[in-house]
Amino acid sequence: MDMMSHPNNARHFPALAPGPPRMFAPQMSTAVTKPKKNSTACLACKAAKRKAKRTKANTRYPQQCSGPDAPCKACRAANTLCHFDPSRDLRRKVAVKRTIHELTKYKDLLISLLGTVESADKIEVDKIWDMIQRKVTFEELSLAVGGPETKFGDPSELSAASKLAIAEYGDQPLEVSRSEAGRSSDARRTSDAGSTASSPDEVQPMNLQRPTVSPYARITLESLCDIPLFEVPARPWTEVTDDDYLVSHLVSLYFTWDHPCSQFLDQRTFLTHMKQKGGSKSEFCTPILVNSLLSLASTHSDSPDVLSSPDNAFSRGQRFFDEAQRLWQAEEEISLPNIQALLLMCCVFKFQGRAVQSWAMLGQAAQLAQEMRLFDAPISQDRPLSEMERVRTITAWGIFNLSSQMSVEQRRIGSLAFPMSDITLCGNDDFDWTPYPRSNKITYHKKPARLPEVRQGLVEVTKMMSDVQKLISERQRGTSFDELWTKAQGPYDRLTDWLQRWPTVSEMQTDPVPQILLLRIKCLQAIVSLFEELNDPNQPQFAQQARYYQTKSAYEMAQCFRVHRQAYGLKYIPSEMADATQRGLQVLAHQIQDSDESRQAFMELCRFGMAFSYTLKQTANVVHEIRNSAVQLQLPAEAIAILEDKGYES
Repeated sequence: MDMMSHPNNARHFPALAPGPPRMFAPQMSTAVTKPKKNSTACLACKAAKRKAKRTKANTRYPQQCSGPDAPCKACRAANTLCHFDPSRDLRRKVAVKRTIHELTKYKDLLISLLGTVESADKIEVDKIWDMIQRKVTFEELSLAVGGPETKFGDPSELSAASKLAIAEYGDQPLEVSRSEAGRSSDARRTSDAGSTASSPDEVQPMNLQRPTVSPYARITLESLCDIPLFEVPARPWTEVTDDDYLVSHLVSLYFTWDHPCSQFLDQRTFLTHMKQKGGSKSEFCTPILVNSLLSLASTHSDSPDVLSSPDNAFSRGQRFFDEAQRLWQAEEEISLPNIQALLLMCCVFKFQGRAVQSWAMLGQAAQLAQEMRLFDAPISQDRPLSEMERVRTITAWGIFNLSSQMSVEQRRIGSLAFPMSDITLCGNDDFDWTPYPRSNKITYHKKPARLPEVRQGLVEVTKMMSDVQKLISERQRGTSFDELWTKAQGPYDRLTDWLQRWPTVSEMQTDPVPQILLLRIKCLQAIVSLFEELNDPNQPQFAQQARYYQTKSAYEMAQCFRVHRQAYGLKYIPSEMADATQRGLQVLAHQIQDSDESRQAFMELCRFGMAFSYTLKQTANVVHEIRNSAVQLQLPAEAIAILEDKGYES
């Protein structure tokens, strides 16, 4: 047996006596510990060019920053505010991430700027060029070209950070990850995977190995509750996505919020042909039409899948729109669905704030419609019309309605004559209507969409708007104001008579349907446009009365908007309401000091303006102009708070 392993034979060593105390002479020592450097100085010390250095007591260097935590000794001695920002230390990896994020914002601004110069009309390009020459801020330039509201860092500081980052990381591969919201980029060296943060201030990087999953596959309450109203296939109608759910979602959004208010096509016929299996050849449905429809419907969707640029909210539906344009350029034949597609693309251009392209697209649709003789009387006089004649009639009146509306908005002279087909011959075929998506209020009940009634109402309002066009023409020809005022009384009387026959605001409060509200809003907007020709400061005897009629109409428009907000909120609004929102804001912004009623109406329109400004570039431009003129217009604090996005939904 090994004697060493037995417990009783364990060797006991005697305790050592304490030795003499060691004497240290710090002043004679050669092994002095090097003072630890702190890599982060506070902002005040950076500004004063005080280096960040830490000694044991730091009493010999009162002019130097003692480092975190605030307040440092230098700031305490100088009695200045002390704040540390680790991301401004260019030697940290977190600074590299910050630099990449800043550079991404500048890159996105450049792409948006080049895209605007390439595709915008001359007026828009001149406006952008003027802003550049005036040396506006990058924030203002970003908003003008459709970018998001964001803050840009100091260019000189960013340049220095970029050079240091390239010197330190330029020869090493970087992994870039985009946050789930798609708003920022992170970068780190591949050798750092799984390592801890280099400082307490640095955030631990996220796992970069994430599978690409459709956002609609995420298990959320909204996705579980969301069942599209109409199930349609993605293929063969679009090459942008093969996600049937996404396409069904967008088609359902379009037929809930946009189609009832414009009706360029027949809902039942379109859906029947889109659901048919087989090729993409159909006399009522084509890939151009489907992609145009999906592009317009994308303005209502929160899905990241509809964004072509994750950092640009105005890029919703752009990939569908690009696909529609590509198909249209390759198209060699005229067809009814393709004309309908041009009308939808016209609306997309319009909401993007590209007025010249929108008008040109409308002109193409009108020319092709005339070549197909859509405005002629139907061949058969059957009641109701055949399916083809019914869809032709709906489309013809859709073109005429849109042409009249845009002629007044852009102060152009429309040349289209009334279609010869009576819109009432299209029958009384209707759908049930319910808000979609329905997950926010499951208590909504189905109600009639009242599509035939809305079709008839659109035609009646459009015919009266042709009187407004005539007044614009008279004004451009130099007709005297006395004569203009006399000629305006007839259209005004017809518009007010129509309002008395249509459901009132109080009647619609008990059973609100957006498209019924919209028709009243459109009639009121026509009154505002009618008296715009007589609202000339150089003619005070007419201008005061014209402003009265405009303001009165804008008040009632705001009441209609309030009914919609109370019933359906601000997340889903028919796009056709955007023009009235913009016009009402422009009218009431100059009358806001008149009464409390003016302020309340203006703030209601501000809420809708803010809601639209997140999806429609056209409205964002108007809101931006009003926000910049807040001091000059003497807007109340409540309105400014709404325009600055502080609780606009309240």
